[in-house]
Amino acid sequence: MIIQIKGNVKFSITLDPSTWIFDDRKITVEEMEQGHKSGEKPIDFKDNKEWNRNILEGGAKPPTLNSERKFKKQALLEGTFVINMETFFLNAEPGEGASVIALSNEDTTEEISLSDLTNLYFQFSKDGKRLYEDGMVDAFVYYNGYKQRINHVTKIEVK
Repeated sequence: MIIQIKGNVKFSITLDPSTWIFDDRKITVEEMEQGHKSGEKPIDFKDNKEWNRNILEGGAKPPTLNSERKFKKQALLEGTFVINMETFFLNAEPGEGASVIALSNEDTTEEISLSDLTNLYFQFSKDGKRLYEDGMVDAFVYYNGYKQRINHVTKIEVK
């Protein structure tokens, strides 16, 4: 159900893909193909409700305001979603000399250059359902097309 970013990082981070459906950073596959990196939008301070909530409750981490406002139950039940992984890896703080991210499953390992991090996505749902019973994800680099795809990622190591 969870997967960790390990290896040459300052902080090992535990990822729980089952929570990403509520994360404003998620986007649909179609949005990704149109060039969007994240669904998170800045708060419009003209909207007093959002402004007051942010002041009174603090900024939510992960951010959820857009999901609460934008997505209805039906969209969540039918959508195919991905999330850009750049923020997660930057929060793990790759160590000096780190150059690749090794994504593995039971059969294979795919190494992705850290320079491609901005284009690394994890798909965690398809048609409103998680991809695998164990909650794992598919990973790929998307840059004007799909590249370096690996299914059912069970291990992440920064080298």
